[in-house]
Amino acid sequence: MSHTHAPGLVLHMYPEVLLKFGASHTVEPRDAAAAQHYFVCLSADANAGLWTPLYQTRGDHRLAIPEAAKSGHARWTRGPSYYDPDELWRIPHKAAQRGAAAAMDQSGPKSANTVALSSLPSRAQFPSDSALRTGQDADSGYR
Repeated sequence: MSHTHAPGLVLHMYPEVLLKFGASHTVEPRDAAAAQHYFVCLSADANAGLWTPLYQTRGDHRLAIPEAAKSGHARWTRGPSYYDPDELWRIPHKAAQRGAAAAMDQSGPKSANTVALSSLPSRAQFPSDSALRTGQDADSGYR
């Protein structure tokens, strides 16, 4: 289903599909999310959004998003989620739509998965846009 991409929106997406349709990220390909993950939108313009994947386990350097800050589908809202402030993705809106469809995201425009804006990671915690790996650089770990 089509969503309005805005800060706090959470979609369940396949990274491989995102990369295929023009996404880029700030980490080494071997360190990037590879399996389907929830991603939260940090900011968006008319063409693309800046997103970060959310993990179920704490891991090194990961920070928590509390369960109480999450709303939407029960599969999304159960338990805390963690993000890595080193991993930022630039995802074109069309890629996000295709990535969410491939991962069978269960949210919709009227029942979107979200993170409360008060608990949304600050954009300042993440690398600058100049650190984004594009094209073959970002995609090389997935072949």
